[in-house]
Amino acid sequence: MNESESRFPVDLVLELKHASSKIKIGKDLLPYHWKKNPGRQSGLPLSRKWENTQITFNTNKEIFLNHSLDAIFFPPGQEYQFTIPKGRYQFSSLVGLLGEKEFQTNVSGKFKVYSQSQLLLEWDLTGLTKEQWNKKEESIALEGDLRLVWESKESYLYLGEPLLYPEGYRESKKITKKPKSVILIVIDSARKDFIGAYGFRHSVTPVLDKMAKESVFFENPFANGNWTKPSMMSFFHSEYSSNLGLGNSWFSTKPYQRKVYYGKKRDNLAKTFREAGYYSKTIMNNVFFLDYTTVGLDLGFHNSYQVGMDIVDTETLTNHAIEFVSEKKDIPYFLHFNLNTPHASYSPPAEDMKVVRNIIPDSEFFRYESPVQRYLGEMHYTDREIGRLVAKLKELGTYDETMIIVTGDHGELFSPEHDYSYHFIMQTRFGHGETHYDEEINVPYFIKLPKSIAQKTAQNSQIRIPGQSSLLSLAPTILGFLQLRPQNSTYQGVDYSTCILKSNPCPKESFIYTEGRMSESVRTENYKYIRRYPGFTTVRRTSAGEPHTMAEELYDLKKDPKELRNLSLEAEGEILLQQARADFRRENFLKRNRLRIWIPPCEEAICRDYISLNVQGSLYDWEVSETVQINSGSAKTISVTKETKNKTNEPEEIILKTVNPELGAFFQFTRNGKTIPVRFGRYGLEYQRSLSRVDDLIVSERQPEGLLQSTLPWVYNDGAFSGSGETEVQKEMGKEVKKILETWGYIHE
Repeated sequence: MNESESRFPVDLVLELKHASSKIKIGKDLLPYHWKKNPGRQSGLPLSRKWENTQITFNTNKEIFLNHSLDAIFFPPGQEYQFTIPKGRYQFSSLVGLLGEKEFQTNVSGKFKVYSQSQLLLEWDLTGLTKEQWNKKEESIALEGDLRLVWESKESYLYLGEPLLYPEGYRESKKITKKPKSVILIVIDSARKDFIGAYGFRHSVTPVLDKMAKESVFFENPFANGNWTKPSMMSFFHSEYSSNLGLGNSWFSTKPYQRKVYYGKKRDNLAKTFREAGYYSKTIMNNVFFLDYTTVGLDLGFHNSYQVGMDIVDTETLTNHAIEFVSEKKDIPYFLHFNLNTPHASYSPPAEDMKVVRNIIPDSEFFRYESPVQRYLGEMHYTDREIGRLVAKLKELGTYDETMIIVTGDHGELFSPEHDYSYHFIMQTRFGHGETHYDEEINVPYFIKLPKSIAQKTAQNSQIRIPGQSSLLSLAPTILGFLQLRPQNSTYQGVDYSTCILKSNPCPKESFIYTEGRMSESVRTENYKYIRRYPGFTTVRRTSAGEPHTMAEELYDLKKDPKELRNLSLEAEGEILLQQARADFRRENFLKRNRLRIWIPPCEEAICRDYISLNVQGSLYDWEVSETVQINSGSAKTISVTKETKNKTNEPEEIILKTVNPELGAFFQFTRNGKTIPVRFGRYGLEYQRSLSRVDDLIVSERQPEGLLQSTLPWVYNDGAFSGSGETEVQKEMGKEVKKILETWGYIHE
C-alpha cells in the first residue's frame, strides 16, 4: 500500500493455500446449488479447489438480488489450521448455511475458533435462515495459530470474506490520516457529449460537471469495447477482452474461454486492490462479474452485490453504496459502483423528466426523438443518485481523501445516418454493440484525486489531458497514483500518473483499438478504420432491411468528424485505406491461435491445389502470399486455391487466425482434382473424418517434426494464444507416443 498506510488485514481466503484442512475437497459436494465456482482466487490445487468458492445467495427474488461472497467452505466436520502472527484481531465475516439436501428445512451447527487448543469463540448457528448472509464480528487473541472448526451433522457452512483486522487499527486511522479509498463509478451507456463538462449546452448532470472541474480530465476518451462485456473486462484488466480469452461475439463465456482466462496470470483491479490490503466490493447490475451466470467471471472481489431488476435497480444500488461507505469509512476500500442507467429502456422517474424539461428549452428539447429525450432524463436521474453518494461521503468527512473515477462502458447510437447494424438486441438503432462510430464508443472519463495526492501536482484545479485516450489506461493510471501497481504486472495501458505528478508531457495513444460483435475498429487522430470478420460482413442500411455487404469502413476524421462518408468504397480513399490496413496489421492488437497449413512443393508442370476447411474457432483473418486465393463462405468455412506452373518447387505456408481459442478443424485437400491425404497435428496423423477429439490432436506448440520433408499437406494449430506449452518430459513423451502411433499404422512416413 502507499507509504502512509500499513498492510492489512489478514485475508483467510488468500491464506488458504498455506493452511491445512481436515477434509480435502476436490469435487462439488452440493451439486444442487449451482451458484458457485471453485478455487478461483485461493490458488488451491485441484485436490482442494472446492474449499474456496464464490458462493451466491439469491436473497431477494423480487429484485433478483444475488449476493456473492468469496468464501471458505465447511462441510460437516471440516477444520482448517492457519499460521497467523501473534496478536489481537477483530475477526470479521459473513456466514451462510445450506442444507445437505436441496429442500432441507432446518440448518444447524456450531462454529468454533481455537488458538493453541484454547477455545476463543463459539457461534451457535442453529435456526439461521438458509441462503442468507449473517454478519459476525468478534475480538480474539491469537498465539501464532488459528483453527476453525465446524460441528454439524447435515448442514454446510460458508464463511464469507473472513478477515482478521489488527486490533486498534480503525482507531489509529481516525487519529492519523483518512484512508485513500477508491470508488470506480461506471455509468452504463454514458455518452460523453450529453455531459455538461464535455460541452453539452444544458447541464443535466450538475454533480458530475462539478466533480469534473476538480479532476484529472481526459478530453477525448474512448472505450475498448462497444458493449459492456468486452469494454469492462478490458478496462478492469488493462488488456483487450479477446486477449483475455473471452472474445467479443456474444454474451456467453464458454468453458474453453474460461480455461484460457483462468489458466494464465491475470491482473485486474479487484485482485490488485485486494492483495494490497483493500477491502473490495462491487455493487452493480452486471452479470459479467459473476462466474456462475455462464456469461461472467470471478474477478476476485470480497463481496459482489448484484441487482438484476431494471429501473428500480439504480436507487437500490445507491442505497447499498451509501450503507457500504458508511460502514467502511475507517478502512481503505475499492468499490466498483456500476449503475445500469441510462441504459435502455430509457425509463426515468417523472421528476427527472420534469427537471430536464425545465433545463432545456422546448425549441431544442423537441429536436430530439423520444428515446433520446428519455435518455436525457435518465442521465439526470443517474447524476442525482451519484449526488446522494457524494453527499454521504462529504457528510462522513471522507470525500477529500477518496479517489473517485467516473466513466462509461460505452456510448449509445442515436444518429439515423449511422443505422448500419445487425439489430440483434433492441431491434432499433437506439442502442449499442453494433457499430464503432464515436457516438457509440466516446465516453466520459475523469479522476478526482485524493487531496493529498492532488497537492503534489503543479495544478490546483482541473488537470486536462488533451487528445484521444482510451480506458485501457484506467487501471495502470489509478494504481500509479496510489503506488500500487504490482511489479511485472499484466496491465498493458498507459500510466498517466507519472506525467501528471512530474508535470511532464503525457504520452500519446496514437492507436485506439475497440472490439465489437465480430467487428473491430482502430481510431487515430486522423482516421477511423472499421473491419468486420469474414462471414459477418452483411449489414443493414435501415431498420426496414436493405442488406448489403460492408466488410470495411474508413472515415477521414479531420474532414468528416461525424463519420458520414465511407471512403473505403471510393477511389479517393484508396491511399488512406492502404495506410489504415497496414497500421492495423502492424499493430497486431489481438493475439490469436494460428491454424497453419503447409502445402508441399509441386513437381508437375501445372498444379492446382484446393483446400476446404471448416474451422471450429471461426475465422478472424489470414496471412497468405499473392499466389493464394482465399474465399470465405461463412464465419467457419474457407476455401484456399493455389495455382503454380513450371514445376515450382517452393512450399507454401498459409496462416489462418481464429476468433475463438478453439483448436479443431475439418479439412480436405485436392491437387489437380485428385483427393490427397492430409496430415495434421504434432504427430502428423492422416486425417479421417471418423477420428474423434481432433481438437486435442491438432495442436502443436512448435513446428512438427518431419513437416518440411513431408510430401503431403500438413495442418496444425500452433495454440499460440490458448496455450500448449510442454515440459521437456512431455516433449520426450511426445516422441515416444509418435513411435507407438507409427507401429499402430496411424502415421505413414
